[in-house]
Amino acid sequence: SLCIALLLLCASTAHSFVSTIAACNKLRSYQPTTLHRDQNNNSTHVLTRRSSIRSIAIASSCFFPQLPSSAADIDVITTTEQQSTAARASITIPLKYEPKLCAYTVSYVVGDTKFGAIVDTGSPFLVVPQTSCRPDYKWGCYRAEESQPSGLEPTYERFVGNEGMMEWREGKFSFPNSIAMVSNFALLFPQSSSMVFGVVSESLLDGSGGLFLGLVKETNSWIRPSFLGQSDVGAFSVDLREREGFEKSLTLYGGSRKPQQTFSNPSYAIPLVRDLNKRFGDATIHYVGVASSLIVNGNNLATSSRRNKIYVIFDTGCTGMSISTSLFNERYSIARERRENNLWGNVELQFNTVSGGVASLNAKKPLTTTLDDRPWGKKLDGHLIVLGLAFLEGHE
Repeated sequence: SLCIALLLLCASTAHSFVSTIAACNKLRSYQPTTLHRDQNNNSTHVLTRRSSIRSIAIASSCFFPQLPSSAADIDVITTTEQQSTAARASITIPLKYEPKLCAYTVSYVVGDTKFGAIVDTGSPFLVVPQTSCRPDYKWGCYRAEESQPSGLEPTYERFVGNEGMMEWREGKFSFPNSIAMVSNFALLFPQSSSMVFGVVSESLLDGSGGLFLGLVKETNSWIRPSFLGQSDVGAFSVDLREREGFEKSLTLYGGSRKPQQTFSNPSYAIPLVRDLNKRFGDATIHYVGVASSLIVNGNNLATSSRRNKIYVIFDTGCTGMSISTSLFNERYSIARERRENNLWGNVELQFNTVSGGVASLNAKKPLTTTLDDRPWGKKLDGHLIVLGLAFLEGHE
């Protein structure tokens, strides 16, 4: 299992965020119901498309001493030792903020071509754009001759308001500017010479045509192979802190145990749950926590109970916040009755941590949209909230 806890590394001061991320005109809203249809049998599945806390680190459990000093050392290691060595590997990839997308992007290479995509903790796939390679398109030029058929049938996808075909191919993969030994990458991505990726048709690309590099590792078995599912990555962190001399980055870790010594305060771990997958039909196993309460403009709007929980998806591919329609309507009625000036002025979510404490997540005037109360066909017992960059910018 990739992820068993969300770690919150608390800042010393309260965090509120107002910037172009919350006010951007070109926004990538969260789409909870992506149609995923196999062309060979016309079977249709509903698939979640995309998904922290003041600080976010999605982690399983890892421990990282030093790696061998060279690739030659690794060549003579036994299979058991290779697995142990992989558990200690890590690579760090720099992120770039794209104002037009209000998102952080990462660069990678498929075949011999460099591509760019939004770092997305709410979707599972490695994808490239099927474009005409026009000079003004900045996300990369797909060339079929640099890959081969995967043997998987094309699927029909619908997300972010668009519909179209997705072809599935195989090709070599790498991160061109990762901060790591070459041997570390080989340990984390042993299948890098032939990884399955999706070719996104132009009809699926909206507006400026941004892509998503999905970091959700686990899905239902009928879903096409996920990006991290084809790797030995066991944990990752998204570091968006402003630090002199350091770039904002994505770090991938090997192994299957929580990387406690890589975080300053592991006691702020928030347990993650699989209820959306097991109980409500979500085919993608999102990184989901249960908030104990939702507070808006200083007043409690919702509280979790044993039967009615506030499920929170942590999604770096989302800009602000999306919430269940019923909860949005309830908030609107309260604000109208109280004649409040701001519907979502100051938003705070509180979470119980594994150490018995409380972790809070805050945002000021986050762009807020609605979600279907039955995003995967089954009515939720409680509420669903998707939290994006407005709640985590400036922290790890």
